[in-house]
Amino acid sequence: MRAPFGIELLFLIAGPGIWLVHFLFIYTVNAIACARPGLTGPWLGLPASSWVIVAGGVLALGGMAMAAWRQHERVRASGALPFRAWLTAALCALSALAVVWETLPVFLMPSCH
Repeated sequence: MRAPFGIELLFLIAGPGIWLVHFLFIYTVNAIACARPGLTGPWLGLPASSWVIVAGGVLALGGMAMAAWRQHERVRASGALPFRAWLTAALCALSALAVVWETLPVFLMPSCH
């Protein structure tokens, strides 16, 4: 049985979509932390906003891994072309690299000047 095109497309763009949400999330959290510095006290050497960004990055990476794994299972169960699972995993891996790249500055520089 073939899956509807919309479902296939959602799995295919899951990685870039999660990356987009993460990108908007970190800028929103950082903007709020810079606008209201009283809300973000230090915790284990970093501002609380930095830990929120790290937690968002971990959730984004988990979501991408789950989307890639689920697409692999769907393709295997339906007997569809393995290219679909490969492409979803490749886009999730590329998006995961972007999430790590965006989250890394939390540990390297202060959040606001």
